[in-house]
Amino acid sequence: MTDLANQNRGISPVIGIVLLVAVVVGLSAVSAGMFYSLNQERDPAPAVTMSLEPTDVGAVQTLSVEQGSTLEGENIEIRGGVELADLASQELAAGDQHRIVPTATTVEVVWFGSQDTSYVIWEESVSQEATAPTPDKGCSWVETESDSGTDNVKVIGEVVACDVETSEGIEVQDGGVIIGETTSGAKDIDADDATFYGDVEVETVFNLQDGLVTGSIQSHTADIKLDNGTVTESVSAVKVLEVVHGSSVGGNATSDKQVKVLNSEVAGSVVSDDSVKLQDATVEGEVYVDAASFDCTNSTINGQSCASYSPRDPATY
Repeated sequence: MTDLANQNRGISPVIGIVLLVAVVVGLSAVSAGMFYSLNQERDPAPAVTMSLEPTDVGAVQTLSVEQGSTLEGENIEIRGGVELADLASQELAAGDQHRIVPTATTVEVVWFGSQDTSYVIWEESVSQEATAPTPDKGCSWVETESDSGTDNVKVIGEVVACDVETSEGIEVQDGGVIIGETTSGAKDIDADDATFYGDVEVETVFNLQDGLVTGSIQSHTADIKLDNGTVTESVSAVKVLEVVHGSSVGGNATSDKQVKVLNSEVAGSVVSDDSVKLQDATVEGEVYVDAASFDCTNSTINGQSCASYSPRDPATY
């Protein structure tokens, strides 16, 4: 009995060691499998090089993709800034440029992978002076203020970072800022000391006094008046288009009715099926209007003075 007991006591530690080794080996295998699985699931961050350069238009800056992977816009988020064109439907590839408005002193580009991964793939610091005012309101405010797009919207001395769209009128006054597209589907837009970072579309009258639009303006049925206003792209009206008192248009100025450019500049062409009046004006492009309906005083068109310039046939525009 004594010898058998001694033998059993000798076997027990051996069995324990064997079981411990088996457990350790098993856990190692499971851990390795989990580690391998996690590594397999996580998408690697794309490598890109970008730069941010200021423009001469308000707080608008140009985000340039210099080199690296082509990125799907739907996988990108700009933090600390608002893009002026919808990146979701675009690609970001080397050589591309996109306009953004910084709203914070650090702008980040965040990339989202297919396995719930995300990386900050680029960031840059911006001086406080180069940013737009900090937004006071967002899309939830626009939804409530417009009653889901069916009521008037007033932006008075506030900064709204969202597209503003309603079937009713829009009023932007006293330093009000909209960072996004602005659309009135059936009424007017009235703006005084206002900034629009994005395109403006209005059904009837658009009136801008002392303000900036970093995009284009289109009226579907009525007038557009710019009084000491700056528009970086084209302006298109159906009725009277007035560009007066030191205003500037960065693209073409077109209307089915009369176009007046008084003491102002148009970087593109002026086009009208009715009449054109230029006074103390500069038009860098051409003027397309019937010669009998062209009134020009102390102005230059495509580098020529009124006396030597002959307008182009609007049918050729």
